[in-house]
Amino acid sequence: MFRDSAQQQLTDKARCRSQLTWALQQLDSQMSLADVERCFRLIWSTVSNHSRVFHNAQHILQLSDGGDAIHTVAALFHDAVYVQVDGGLAAPVLEVLKPYLLYHKGQLCIQGFAGLQQWRGSALVAYLFDFHEQTPQPATEHNELLSALLAMSCLEPFLSWGELAQITVAIEASIPFRFKPEKSVDCSPAEQLLTRLQRANGVFELALDEPTMVLAIHRAVAFANQDVDSFATTDPSIFLERTWQLLPEFNPALRDPMHYTVRDYRIALQRMEMFIGELEAGSIFQQFRQYPDSSTCKSRERCAQHNIDVAELYLQTKLVAIALLEALGPYYQGGGAMAEWMSPRLNELPWEESFSRWNLRHPLNTIAQSQVLEIAERGRKGYCNFDLNRSPLAAFLIRSIGFHRIVQLRKQADALFAKRIGPEEFLGQCEAKVVQSVTQRLRQLA
Repeated sequence: MFRDSAQQQLTDKARCRSQLTWALQQLDSQMSLADVERCFRLIWSTVSNHSRVFHNAQHILQLSDGGDAIHTVAALFHDAVYVQVDGGLAAPVLEVLKPYLLYHKGQLCIQGFAGLQQWRGSALVAYLFDFHEQTPQPATEHNELLSALLAMSCLEPFLSWGELAQITVAIEASIPFRFKPEKSVDCSPAEQLLTRLQRANGVFELALDEPTMVLAIHRAVAFANQDVDSFATTDPSIFLERTWQLLPEFNPALRDPMHYTVRDYRIALQRMEMFIGELEAGSIFQQFRQYPDSSTCKSRERCAQHNIDVAELYLQTKLVAIALLEALGPYYQGGGAMAEWMSPRLNELPWEESFSRWNLRHPLNTIAQSQVLEIAERGRKGYCNFDLNRSPLAAFLIRSIGFHRIVQLRKQADALFAKRIGPEEFLGQCEAKVVQSVTQRLRQLA
């Protein structure tokens, strides 16, 4: 596995360098090989970080495939900064971005509006991002803006201002999950971005004609939609695979698969459940002047809503399962490492096979319910290095008590997690057959 991972990284590194070189040649940048290599190393210093599981080199390469030169450059730079995932900024990136940063109240921040007006490049980025904050802002809230500033700093000596602006608007469009205004299509994020580009064209003398600016927004919208294309998959197990890749990025404890605790895992699931629960399918994909067409947009929105529904139900079920383990933990494992609960022992069934497959006791009333059971039993797609793909305890709960009861117990699980009730009270509200089945397995591990 380690050899495969190392080989994949070498392949990704070569592809990333090649893609950047091709794109900059297409733009006739006249950059030397040393200049291209410097830009590449800045990008690679972040996307190769061990903390990146989803927002990594493979992601930016997938996003760059099939695009023109501006699309490709934007793809390679758009996730170069992800402060909360990386735990800060890579040293070479920090050096480049230092003019735009400061520490404010002990926190890494981007300078306010006036600070970014000192240089033409950063002023253009701020203008296109509609950044007008007068006081320093937390860097964690402006990853896309900082990524665009990094691209600008690297490329400003070599590309035209019009090309730099088009790269910037593509990165700006990748800011996800913005609500669409109901009052007018003219107020959509894409139309607002076009208005800012048109005004910047005059203010910064970008020398762009109207068709080029409209094309820039079409490209930016296509780029942004491709960045969130997992929401449009027709296979929820693939969507959940991508969702699971995000967990260790935003929950560092999960990056140590052998030592994270049941509580660590539960907190990660709660955060994801909250995030998924706040999403609106209509705010995920963008449209600009009937592109994509309405039929495509509606189809994507339906897929997104279905994937959200499946993910919510899946997470609810997993959290009830984890509540059982957390409640029983003090009696058996003391709330120890999650790996100890799931690893097979000599002459024992592994965790995946330790729960007998009950006949379905309660009907499945929706397609989402059927798919959640299937995913729990067969597993999410892809490889996961910190968790089982299958969810045997969740599948056992679905078959034995059904989704209606799981939803009820989910509320009691919240009370347990918040310590409004104790483990004994929570277990007392669960079906005895469920507690007995889980207890029997845990006794084997004690």
